[in-house]
Parts: sequence; C-alpha cells; structure tokens
Amino acid sequence: MSQKSMMYDHPTYIARVSEAFGANTAGASSATAKWIAFTASHVFSIAATSFVVGTSTTTGWNGTATVTATGTGDLITGLKVSGTATSTYGPYALNAAQGGFQRIQLFQTGVGSATSDGGVAFAAGDTFHMVRGTDATAVQVTGIEYAIDPLASVSA
Repeated sequence: MSQKSMMYDHPTYIARVSEAFGANTAGASSATAKWIAFTASHVFSIAATSFVVGTSTTTGWNGTATVTATGTGDLITGLKVSGTATSTYGPYALNAAQGGFQRIQLFQTGVGSATSDGGVAFAAGDTFHMVRGTDATAVQVTGIEYAIDPLASVSA
C-alpha cells in the first residue's frame, strides 16, 4: 500500500470528523477506549452526553466557565500519549442534566478558560483517551472532534 498527500485545500483536510468512544462503565475513574492518530492531525474538542447523571459535587471547567455542580456532577480528563510523554487536558466538569450535551474545546494545555479552537496536534501513532472522575454512578457517552492536517500522508 502506498501513501500520498493532496493539495492543502482538499476536502479531506478541511472536513472535521467525529469519533465516538461509546458509553463508559459506571464506577470511579473508568477509562474510554483509545483513539489513535493514523496521520498528522488535530483534536479540537471533547463531546460528552450524560447517559446517567452523577451524584457527586464537582468543580471544573465545563467549556464555558468554571462551575461547581451537585447532583449532575462528574469530571472527565483527556490524556494524550505521544511515545513516552503524556499530556493531560482537564479535568473538565460534566454538569449537564441527563441527556444533556457538552462540547469542550481543546487548546494547548486544555485547562482553564480557553475558548479558541486551536486544537491539540497529534503525530501518527499518538493516542488519546479519557478518564472519568470519582463519581460512582455517572455514565457518559464521549467522543472527539478532529481533522487531518493539510498535506498529511494518507493511504493511496
């Protein structure tokens, strides 16, 4: 199999794509499946829908502001693994009501009030997954929004 790169404005490089991780299991610190970058790409945001709301009180960035929530609370932390280096993004507060949706933009360190869509760079082979907080009952359905970098190699 060969590889190729296309013009910088090819639709492959312009489109944003989502990858769903599915529902996590209830229980403290459960982890999602891992996403692997197959070529140079950027992850722009974490998406989460509360399938079963938590009961803990949490404080964290929810994509818009730092919030303290009770009765819907759960935290989620993103982990990028690149070779032997691990970068942490979050923890983020998931404080939506049951069935509620949250989009949390990632930018550089991913912590705090970043609201720009700069994204986090990934090289081929880097992985990304998320770990839930300590709430024992919450179940989240999560995913990411990503794009392939312009001129990145893809299969021919």
